[in-house]
Amino acid sequence: MLKSNFFVVALVAAATFVGLGLSSAATEDPQVLAAMVANNEAQDAALGERVETVLRTDIGLAGSKIRVSAKAAVITVAGTVPDEHSLRRALDLASGVRGVREVRNAMEVDLPK
Repeated sequence: MLKSNFFVVALVAAATFVGLGLSSAATEDPQVLAAMVANNEAQDAALGERVETVLRTDIGLAGSKIRVSAKAAVITVAGTVPDEHSLRRALDLASGVRGVREVRNAMEVDLPK
């Protein structure tokens, strides 16, 4: 019984070390690294588009001029909104989109003239 447990532990340890070696070798390959970066950029672009769609289609944000950017699942919402309520609503809606890790505010309230 003790021998079989030792064998299982040794097998798991060996597989772990081999896996760690392969993952570090894969990230050293420039082609693999470039593919990973491209994939992350595509995911950020898709996430930014989803957030922008949610904000543009919300009736409570009509008249707002909002721009969205994404990097590493962090969304930055910029532009102008008519009042403080719209600003908070935009931030709440953006943070509710699946995949958003953090929302940063770069919006300004456009006071009536």
